[in-house]
Amino acid sequence: MDSHMDSTDHIITSYVIFMDNLINSAEDVSHLHYCRIIEHLAGSDDEVANLFNGLPRGVIFNINNGHLSQAYNDVNTYFKHRRNAWKADFCHKYFNNPWTFLSLVAAVILLLLTLAQTFYTVYPYYRPRS
Repeated sequence: MDSHMDSTDHIITSYVIFMDNLINSAEDVSHLHYCRIIEHLAGSDDEVANLFNGLPRGVIFNINNGHLSQAYNDVNTYFKHRRNAWKADFCHKYFNNPWTFLSLVAAVILLLLTLAQTFYTVYPYYRPRS
């Protein structure tokens, strides 16, 4: 890129570097496409990932002065909290399938019903009717 960038070039460079930081694999492209954040007409998600990962090569750019600097700060602040990273990792690892969530709901309902049955079985023993 030219060292004398106008504001449009600066915005485009900021966007490309931001997308490069978001996209590391074909799964990232697939997720962004599923969420309707990006649309691509390339052959595959892997090609789009390679495109975004190869575009900013050799570009020197200060993200703190960029058009999307607030977005960078927000994302970094969010992921500095371990709880958010653990939550994202947990959801990504254990709830990547809708059946997993339905199984969890069924297990919780069965556990609650078992506790209720135990309570109503034991309660009359300690409080007999007169």
